[in-house]
Amino acid sequence: MKISRKLIAGFMTMTMLFTAAACGGTDSKDTANGDTAGDETTGSKSAAGNGDVIEIEFVQGKREAGETYDKVIAAFEAKNPGIKIKQNLVPDADQVLMTRASSDNLPDIFNHWPTNAQFIQFENEGLLLDLSDKDYLSTVNSTYLDSLKTDKGLFMIPYNLNFMGLYYNVDKFEEAGFKPPTTWQELIDIAEKIKEKGETAFVLPGKETWVISQLWGNIESKDLGDHKDIYAKMNKGEADFTTYPEYKTSLEKMVQLMDYASEDSLALGYEQGINEFATGKAWMFPQGSWALPAILKSNPDMNVAMTMMPNDAGDMKAVIAPDTGLCVNAKMKDDPKKMEAIDKFLAFCVSEEGAQIYTDNDKSPSCVDGISFDVPQFKEFFDYVDAHGSVSDAAPTPTGFEDTKRSKLQGVLLGGGIDAFLKELSADYKDSLSAN
Repeated sequence: MKISRKLIAGFMTMTMLFTAAACGGTDSKDTANGDTAGDETTGSKSAAGNGDVIEIEFVQGKREAGETYDKVIAAFEAKNPGIKIKQNLVPDADQVLMTRASSDNLPDIFNHWPTNAQFIQFENEGLLLDLSDKDYLSTVNSTYLDSLKTDKGLFMIPYNLNFMGLYYNVDKFEEAGFKPPTTWQELIDIAEKIKEKGETAFVLPGKETWVISQLWGNIESKDLGDHKDIYAKMNKGEADFTTYPEYKTSLEKMVQLMDYASEDSLALGYEQGINEFATGKAWMFPQGSWALPAILKSNPDMNVAMTMMPNDAGDMKAVIAPDTGLCVNAKMKDDPKKMEAIDKFLAFCVSEEGAQIYTDNDKSPSCVDGISFDVPQFKEFFDYVDAHGSVSDAAPTPTGFEDTKRSKLQGVLLGGGIDAFLKELSADYKDSLSAN
């Protein structure tokens, strides 16, 4: 399917957007053990080339996209034998990039998320190269480019889009006579019937706090949609997390789902969760579009589909947002030889060939015009978008707030009081504002 006109229209008012996820690759250095010192030794200081070959370090923090980028890079290098793109996969991109920035050793190029507070910090501190005059960006949809431009320039090339919903095992649903739920109560009714069978309705990996944070966002965004106005009021001190009842009810729903998940959910890692869902140990998996390649890698024959994560009334807001974008170290402008190589690689990434390779393998819609997107597992989601439209999230939170939120959110699933959590979160938001 091509991206629908309604979907495109839904992006026309977009400014900046959200989210993240994070895996491995065949031509990549995996620093899964957190050995960032090793990263630094492969940074710009040592990437000056190998003989006649120019080596460019690409720090890549979206774990699921590792093999996808391997294929993009392989296609590029086949046409550019004098350039080596070294993809450096990192398990905690924010931490690695902050360490590299503090030692004045940012990688040559890296990907980031447009509303990530760290990206905005790097942008404001002049650590990123202004890419607004690059002719090859003519292939990127102007809506997405304009959404990331500031009065200082363009410091990220938007590359792909993401969305969150509810994956379900189609074969299990059909065998049981279930239909995809359209309201929260229907979802719980189905989960109750699965529990009565002695099986696990949901896989809810909670070992990693970013996964819990996204679960909360997956639920509350179906009611709240775009957070731009909400954060604007919070920034003025006119509202906080206790002002909007949807924040409390969505947390209550998140806790409710745990009744239908495995008992060891809070010790379950993201990749483990994907494997459990893909191998049929659970019926449903609330997650983002970025998880599909990993699900299908674990079980290529799985009959899986994504539907909307339901809310009470069945009038969910479909949020679609730019996922990751590509950034360049500002220092590269002082190295013409490497800059020429970087320009060639970025131009390939946003070419029809490069962007189509990425979309076909990442299974995410492209920010590049004319790229075909045909992923049958997402048909139900986009049928809903065609019928009801979409919204886009529009505002980042203050620097440091997201990390604070994630560090405390797991406590709610461990039985912590929701009212107290929301009050504490409101205070944390104000503290983060004051610190910026």
